[in-house]
Amino acid sequence: MVSTHCVIHRQALVSKTLSQKLRQTLDSAIKIVNYIKSSALNSRLFTLLCEDIDSDHKVLLFHIEVCWLSKGNMLARLYELKEEGTSFINFTDIR
Repeated sequence: MVSTHCVIHRQALVSKTLSQKLRQTLDSAIKIVNYIKSSALNSRLFTLLCEDIDSDHKVLLFHIEVCWLSKGNMLARLYELKEEGTSFINFTDIR
């Protein structure tokens, strides 16, 4: 058993011990966000798509590898923009 003294350390510890299925899901989400944010063109096209369909959010959040909180924020935003993300990925046809 490992003892931790604050929430951030607990979350960092949890992120290191994810199940294989959850790790694959997180890796897929990170890949999607990184693809959209990898170029100014992709980022701008995604923003235009979100504006066209009147989404609540217009941008995705990057994740930072060292901080579990940023992964949680990134996943929450990706979930909120799941329809827009799916449309964008289908439109650009990445694998």
